[in-house]
Amino acid sequence: MNTISTNVFPNTCSNAKVKKLKRVQDVYALEVKNARYRGTTFSGVLELTNGSDSIRKFKGFYRANAKLAWFGQELKKRNPFINLTGAEVTLLPCYTGNVVASLG
Repeated sequence: MNTISTNVFPNTCSNAKVKKLKRVQDVYALEVKNARYRGTTFSGVLELTNGSDSIRKFKGFYRANAKLAWFGQELKKRNPFINLTGAEVTLLPCYTGNVVASLG
């Protein structure tokens, strides 16, 4: 018998919003305005996975590897790459405060 998973979430969603924040202390973070992920544009502070090494140029575009859930689901294989093209970006090397934990 096949069962239908209740953990279905869209691959892309143009109207996803910030759904959850979490409190962090002394992390390497990035404040973004008009960054993009999976078809949605959002603003907020993101915790980076590996400090400044989390920001990379890929096929001519800058991306940031962040700790972020999508519709409540954390990706198992790798963290999301946030598209920084056209975004306002501020590096926050020792950030304490709320970060975006989930979009959905």
